[in-house]
Amino acid sequence: MGEFGYSRDRRPDKLQINFGIATGINTIPTALTIQRGNAQDKKHIREILKVISKVIEKNSLLIFDAGANTKANKERIRKLHYHYLTLKPKKVKTYKKYIREFMRNLKEGNVEYFEINRRHYSCVKRKNGEETLYIFFSPELYEDQIAIKERKFERQKKKGNALLKKRKPQRIPSEKGWVELIPQLQKTLDAMENPHINGIEGFFILESSVDEDPKRVLRLYKEREKAEKFIRALKEGIELRPIRYWSKWAIIGIFFVSFLANLLINLTLFLRRKVLSGRLKNVKLLKKFLINLTLTTVYPKNRFRFTILSNVSRQILEIFGDFVWKYEDKTLDFRW
Repeated sequence: MGEFGYSRDRRPDKLQINFGIATGINTIPTALTIQRGNAQDKKHIREILKVISKVIEKNSLLIFDAGANTKANKERIRKLHYHYLTLKPKKVKTYKKYIREFMRNLKEGNVEYFEINRRHYSCVKRKNGEETLYIFFSPELYEDQIAIKERKFERQKKKGNALLKKRKPQRIPSEKGWVELIPQLQKTLDAMENPHINGIEGFFILESSVDEDPKRVLRLYKEREKAEKFIRALKEGIELRPIRYWSKWAIIGIFFVSFLANLLINLTLFLRRKVLSGRLKNVKLLKKFLINLTLTTVYPKNRFRFTILSNVSRQILEIFGDFVWKYEDKTLDFRW
Protein backbone atom coordinates (compact mmCIF):
# COMPACT_ATOMS: atom_id res chain seq x y z
CA MET A 1 0.00 0.00 0.00
CA GLY A 2 2.99 2.27 0.38
CA GLU A 3 3.42 4.62 -2.57
CA PHE A 4 5.43 7.72 -3.41
CA GLY A 5 3.13 10.75 -3.44
CA TYR A 6 2.68 14.22 -2.03
CA SER A 7 4.58 14.16 1.26
CA ARG A 8 3.14 16.26 4.07
CA ASP A 9 6.33 15.56 6.03
CA ARG A 10 8.49 16.83 3.15
CA ARG A 11 10.02 13.40 2.68
CA PRO A 12 9.31 12.47 -0.96
CA ASP A 13 11.98 9.76 -0.72
CA LYS A 14 9.90 7.72 1.77
CA LEU A 15 6.98 5.42 0.97
CA GLN A 16 3.81 6.60 2.66
CA ILE A 17 0.22 5.56 3.32
CA ASN A 18 -2.83 7.81 3.41
CA PHE A 19 -5.52 7.35 6.04
CA GLY A 20 -8.68 9.32 6.65
CA ILE A 21 -10.55 9.99 9.88
CA ALA A 22 -14.15 11.01 10.47
CA THR A 23 -14.58 12.51 13.93
CA GLY A 24 -17.70 13.75 15.63
CA ILE A 25 -17.96 17.19 17.16
CA ASN A 26 -17.72 15.42 20.56
CA THR A 27 -14.17 14.23 19.58
CA ILE A 28 -15.35 10.59 19.29
CA PRO A 29 -14.17 9.13 15.92
CA THR A 30 -16.71 7.36 13.74
CA ALA A 31 -14.77 6.03 10.72
CA LEU A 32 -11.32 5.06 9.47
CA THR A 33 -10.20 4.62 5.86
CA ILE A 34 -6.80 3.47 4.59
CA GLN A 35 -5.61 4.21 1.05
CA ARG A 36 -2.44 4.08 -1.01
CA GLY A 37 0.15 6.79 -0.45
CA ASN A 38 -0.48 8.51 -3.79
CA ALA A 39 -4.25 8.85 -3.28
CA GLN A 40 -5.46 12.44 -3.58
CA ASP A 41 -7.79 13.96 -1.00
CA LYS A 42 -10.54 14.59 -3.55
CA LYS A 43 -10.58 10.85 -4.37
CA HIS A 44 -9.98 9.67 -0.82
CA ILE A 45 -13.12 11.41 0.45
CA ARG A 46 -15.21 9.11 -1.75
CA GLU A 47 -14.03 6.15 0.31
CA ILE A 48 -14.77 8.03 3.52
CA LEU A 49 -18.31 8.75 2.30
CA LYS A 50 -18.88 5.04 1.70
CA VAL A 51 -18.02 4.31 5.33
CA ILE A 52 -19.70 7.20 7.14
CA SER A 53 -22.94 6.68 5.20
CA LYS A 54 -23.30 3.47 7.26
CA VAL A 55 -22.86 5.12 10.66
CA ILE A 56 -23.88 8.80 10.45
CA GLU A 57 -27.48 9.98 10.46
CA LYS A 58 -28.96 11.75 7.45
CA ASN A 59 -28.88 15.57 7.33
CA SER A 60 -25.61 15.60 9.27
CA LEU A 61 -23.13 18.36 8.44
CA LEU A 62 -19.83 17.12 6.98
CA ILE A 63 -16.90 19.52 7.47
CA PHE A 64 -13.70 19.07 5.40
CA ASP A 65 -10.78 21.05 3.97
CA ALA A 66 -10.29 22.53 0.51
CA GLY A 67 -8.29 19.51 -0.70
CA ALA A 68 -11.49 17.46 -1.04
CA ASN A 69 -13.64 20.35 -2.26
CA THR A 70 -14.85 19.52 -5.77
CA LYS A 71 -18.21 19.99 -7.45
CA ALA A 72 -18.61 16.21 -7.89
CA ASN A 73 -17.89 15.53 -4.20
CA LYS A 74 -20.39 18.15 -3.05
CA GLU A 75 -23.04 16.72 -5.33
CA ARG A 76 -22.29 13.22 -4.01
CA ILE A 77 -22.72 14.45 -0.43
CA ARG A 78 -26.10 16.01 -1.22
CA LYS A 79 -27.27 12.81 -2.95
CA LEU A 80 -26.45 10.94 0.26
CA HIS A 81 -28.74 13.42 2.07
CA TYR A 82 -25.93 15.13 3.99
CA HIS A 83 -24.92 18.77 4.21
CA TYR A 84 -21.38 20.09 3.72
CA LEU A 85 -19.17 22.92 4.97
CA THR A 86 -15.79 23.42 3.34
CA LEU A 87 -13.14 25.97 2.40
CA LYS A 88 -13.10 27.32 -1.14
CA PRO A 89 -9.70 26.67 -2.79
CA LYS A 90 -7.58 29.83 -2.78
CA LYS A 91 -7.31 30.69 -6.46
CA VAL A 92 -6.31 34.34 -6.78
CA LYS A 93 -8.51 35.21 -9.78
CA THR A 94 -11.63 33.68 -8.21
CA TYR A 95 -10.96 35.16 -4.79
CA LYS A 96 -10.41 38.67 -6.15
CA LYS A 97 -13.85 38.55 -7.80
CA TYR A 98 -15.46 37.87 -4.43
CA ILE A 99 -13.20 40.37 -2.65
CA ARG A 100 -14.54 43.10 -4.94
CA GLU A 101 -18.04 42.06 -3.93
CA PHE A 102 -16.98 42.15 -0.27
CA MET A 103 -15.62 45.71 -0.64
CA ARG A 104 -18.81 46.84 -2.37
CA ASN A 105 -20.92 45.48 0.50
CA LEU A 106 -18.52 47.08 2.96
CA LYS A 107 -19.19 50.51 1.48
CA GLU A 108 -22.94 49.88 1.62
CA GLY A 109 -22.72 48.71 5.23
CA ASN A 110 -23.97 45.17 4.54
CA VAL A 111 -21.27 43.45 6.58
CA GLU A 112 -21.57 41.42 9.80
CA TYR A 113 -18.90 41.84 12.50
CA PHE A 114 -18.06 39.47 15.35
CA GLU A 115 -15.17 38.15 17.44
CA ILE A 116 -13.97 34.57 18.07
CA ASN A 117 -11.00 33.73 20.31
CA ARG A 118 -9.81 37.35 20.35
CA ARG A 119 -9.79 37.53 16.55
CA HIS A 120 -12.04 39.95 14.73
CA TYR A 121 -13.97 38.89 11.64
CA SER A 122 -16.18 40.62 9.11
CA CYS A 123 -18.39 38.58 6.78
CA VAL A 124 -20.51 38.99 3.67
CA LYS A 125 -22.98 36.21 2.90
CA ARG A 126 -23.88 35.44 -0.70
CA LYS A 127 -26.30 32.92 -2.20
CA ASN A 128 -25.04 30.98 -5.21
CA GLY A 129 -27.92 28.74 -6.28
CA GLU A 130 -28.47 26.15 -3.55
CA GLU A 131 -25.05 26.94 -2.08
CA THR A 132 -24.22 29.71 0.39
CA LEU A 133 -20.87 31.48 0.30
CA TYR A 134 -19.44 33.14 3.40
CA ILE A 135 -16.73 35.70 2.54
CA PHE A 136 -14.63 36.41 5.64
CA PHE A 137 -11.89 38.93 6.40
CA SER A 138 -9.78 39.05 9.55
CA PRO A 139 -7.22 41.85 10.21
CA GLU A 140 -5.24 39.59 12.57
CA LEU A 141 -5.10 36.88 9.90
CA TYR A 142 -3.99 39.52 7.36
CA GLU A 143 -1.10 40.62 9.59
CA ASP A 144 -0.03 37.01 10.21
CA GLN A 145 -0.03 36.10 6.50
CA ILE A 146 1.82 39.28 5.49
CA ALA A 147 4.47 38.63 8.16
CA ILE A 148 4.97 35.03 6.93
CA LYS A 149 5.36 36.16 3.30
CA GLU A 150 7.77 38.95 4.28
CA ARG A 151 9.96 36.48 6.16
CA LYS A 152 9.90 34.14 3.17
CA PHE A 153 10.95 36.99 0.85
CA GLU A 154 13.78 37.97 3.20
CA ARG A 155 15.07 34.38 3.20
CA GLN A 156 15.01 34.36 -0.61
CA LYS A 157 16.95 37.63 -0.78
CA LYS A 158 19.63 36.27 1.55
CA LYS A 159 19.84 33.12 -0.56
CA GLY A 160 20.14 35.29 -3.69
CA ASN A 161 23.00 37.27 -2.13
CA ALA A 162 24.88 34.05 -1.41
CA LEU A 163 24.34 32.75 -4.96
CA LEU A 164 25.45 36.07 -6.48
CA LYS A 165 28.82 35.81 -4.78
CA LYS A 166 29.40 32.34 -6.25
CA ARG A 167 28.06 33.21 -9.71
CA LYS A 168 30.54 32.72 -12.57
CA PRO A 169 30.03 34.04 -16.11
CA GLN A 170 28.62 31.35 -18.38
CA ARG A 171 30.57 30.64 -21.59
CA ILE A 172 28.90 29.25 -24.73
CA PRO A 173 31.03 28.07 -27.71
CA SER A 174 30.26 29.30 -31.24
CA GLU A 175 31.97 29.30 -34.66
CA LYS A 176 33.10 32.88 -34.09
CA GLY A 177 34.50 32.12 -30.65
CA TRP A 178 33.33 31.99 -27.06
CA VAL A 179 30.17 33.88 -26.09
CA GLU A 180 30.39 35.02 -22.50
CA LEU A 181 27.15 35.75 -20.61
CA ILE A 182 27.76 38.33 -17.91
CA PRO A 183 25.04 38.73 -15.25
CA GLN A 184 23.87 42.29 -14.75
CA LEU A 185 22.36 43.59 -11.53
CA GLN A 186 19.12 45.51 -12.07
CA LYS A 187 18.94 48.32 -9.52
CA THR A 188 15.69 49.99 -8.49
CA LEU A 189 15.09 53.41 -6.97
CA ASP A 190 12.20 52.13 -4.85
CA ALA A 191 11.88 49.17 -2.47
CA MET A 192 11.50 45.76 -4.08
CA GLU A 193 7.95 44.44 -4.22
CA ASN A 194 7.24 41.13 -2.54
CA PRO A 195 6.07 38.77 -5.33
CA HIS A 196 4.37 36.48 -2.79
CA ILE A 197 1.81 39.11 -1.76
CA ASN A 198 -1.16 38.58 -4.07
CA GLY A 199 -3.90 40.74 -2.54
CA ILE A 200 -6.06 38.02 -0.98
CA GLU A 201 -4.28 38.03 2.39
CA GLY A 202 -6.67 38.00 5.33
CA PHE A 203 -9.58 36.68 3.22
CA PHE A 204 -11.07 33.19 3.12
CA ILE A 205 -14.35 31.85 1.75
CA LEU A 206 -16.45 29.04 3.16
CA GLU A 207 -18.97 27.13 1.04
CA SER A 208 -21.93 25.34 2.57
CA SER A 209 -25.26 23.80 1.68
CA VAL A 210 -26.77 25.40 4.80
CA ASP A 211 -27.76 29.04 5.22
CA GLU A 212 -26.83 29.87 8.79
CA ASP A 213 -25.42 32.65 10.97
CA PRO A 214 -21.80 33.39 9.81
CA LYS A 215 -20.43 33.28 13.37
CA ARG A 216 -21.89 29.84 13.98
CA VAL A 217 -20.66 28.60 10.58
CA LEU A 218 -17.12 29.77 11.32
CA ARG A 219 -17.18 28.16 14.76
CA LEU A 220 -18.28 24.88 13.20
CA TYR A 221 -15.51 25.02 10.60
CA LYS A 222 -12.93 25.61 13.32
CA GLU A 223 -14.17 22.42 15.01
CA ARG A 224 -12.54 20.38 12.23
CA GLU A 225 -9.30 20.63 14.21
CA LYS A 226 -10.62 17.82 16.43
CA ALA A 227 -10.03 15.36 13.59
CA GLU A 228 -6.55 16.82 13.03
CA LYS A 229 -5.73 16.41 16.73
CA PHE A 230 -6.91 12.80 16.56
CA ILE A 231 -4.56 12.16 13.62
CA ARG A 232 -1.70 13.90 15.45
CA ALA A 233 -2.34 11.69 18.48
CA LEU A 234 -2.06 8.60 16.25
CA LYS A 235 1.23 9.75 14.74
CA GLU A 236 2.95 11.20 17.80
CA GLY A 237 1.06 10.12 20.93
CA ILE A 238 0.60 6.44 20.05
CA GLU A 239 3.75 6.57 17.88
CA LEU A 240 2.14 4.89 14.89
CA ARG A 241 4.94 5.85 12.53
CA PRO A 242 7.28 4.70 11.11
CA ILE A 243 5.47 1.58 9.87
CA ARG A 244 7.65 -1.48 9.28
CA TYR A 245 5.16 -3.93 7.80
CA TRP A 246 5.03 -5.26 4.23
CA SER A 247 1.79 -7.23 4.28
CA LYS A 248 -1.34 -5.29 3.31
CA TRP A 249 -3.41 -6.81 6.12
CA ALA A 250 -0.65 -6.21 8.68
CA ILE A 251 -0.64 -2.53 7.71
CA ILE A 252 -4.43 -2.33 7.96
CA GLY A 253 -4.27 -4.17 11.30
CA ILE A 254 -1.77 -1.78 12.93
CA PHE A 255 -3.85 1.19 11.79
CA PHE A 256 -7.05 -0.37 13.12
CA VAL A 257 -5.54 -1.30 16.51
CA SER A 258 -4.07 2.21 16.89
CA PHE A 259 -7.42 3.70 15.89
CA LEU A 260 -9.25 1.64 18.55
CA ALA A 261 -6.67 2.57 21.21
CA ASN A 262 -7.06 6.25 20.44
CA LEU A 263 -10.84 5.83 20.38
CA LEU A 264 -10.80 4.38 23.91
CA ILE A 265 -8.62 7.26 25.12
CA ASN A 266 -10.92 9.87 23.62
CA LEU A 267 -13.99 8.08 24.95
CA THR A 268 -12.46 8.01 28.44
CA LEU A 269 -11.66 11.74 28.27
CA PHE A 270 -15.16 12.45 27.01
CA LEU A 271 -16.81 10.51 29.84
CA ARG A 272 -14.54 12.17 32.42
CA ARG A 273 -15.44 15.74 31.47
CA LYS A 274 -13.42 17.21 34.36
CA VAL A 275 -10.22 16.24 32.58
CA LEU A 276 -11.13 18.30 29.51
CA SER A 277 -11.29 21.45 31.61
CA GLY A 278 -7.57 21.98 31.48
CA ARG A 279 -5.02 19.48 32.67
CA LEU A 280 -5.11 16.60 30.21
CA LYS A 281 -5.72 17.35 26.55
CA ASN A 282 -3.57 15.01 24.48
CA VAL A 283 -2.23 11.48 24.35
CA LYS A 284 1.42 12.48 24.85
CA LEU A 285 0.60 14.03 28.24
CA LEU A 286 -1.51 11.03 29.24
CA LYS A 287 1.38 8.72 28.36
CA LYS A 288 3.70 10.82 30.52
CA PHE A 289 1.42 10.42 33.55
CA LEU A 290 1.04 6.68 32.96
CA ILE A 291 4.81 6.16 32.67
CA ASN A 292 5.27 7.90 36.03
CA LEU A 293 2.76 5.50 37.60
CA THR A 294 5.06 2.92 39.21
CA LEU A 295 4.97 0.04 41.69
CA THR A 296 7.30 0.58 44.66
CA THR A 297 8.53 -2.18 46.97
CA VAL A 298 9.06 -1.11 50.59
CA TYR A 299 11.45 -2.99 52.92
CA PRO A 300 10.66 -1.99 56.56
CA LYS A 301 13.26 -2.93 59.16
CA ASN A 302 12.48 -6.28 60.82
CA ARG A 303 9.20 -6.54 58.93
CA PHE A 304 7.80 -8.06 55.78
CA ARG A 305 8.25 -6.20 52.56
CA PHE A 306 5.16 -4.82 50.82
CA THR A 307 4.36 -3.06 47.54
CA ILE A 308 2.40 0.13 46.96
CA LEU A 309 1.42 2.21 43.97
CA SER A 310 3.47 5.40 43.79
CA ASN A 311 3.50 8.58 41.71
CA VAL A 312 -0.29 8.50 41.47
CA SER A 313 -0.98 11.96 40.09
CA ARG A 314 -4.21 13.91 40.36
CA GLN A 315 -4.72 13.49 36.60
CA ILE A 316 -4.52 9.69 36.88
CA LEU A 317 -7.11 9.70 39.67
CA GLU A 318 -9.42 11.89 37.58
CA ILE A 319 -9.34 9.33 34.76
CA PHE A 320 -9.39 6.04 36.66
CA GLY A 321 -10.84 7.15 40.00
CA ASP A 322 -10.31 4.75 42.92
CA PHE A 323 -9.81 1.92 40.44
CA VAL A 324 -6.01 2.31 40.66
CA TRP A 325 -5.98 1.42 44.35
CA LYS A 326 -7.32 -2.02 43.45
CA TYR A 327 -3.75 -2.99 42.56
CA GLU A 328 -2.26 -1.99 45.90
CA ASP A 329 -1.00 -4.90 48.00
CA LYS A 330 -3.47 -5.35 50.86
CA THR A 331 -2.19 -8.70 52.12
CA LEU A 332 -0.33 -7.16 55.08
CA ASP A 333 -2.05 -5.56 58.04
CA PHE A 334 -0.36 -2.21 58.75
CA ARG A 335 -0.15 -2.26 62.55
CA TRP A 336 3.01 -0.21 63.03
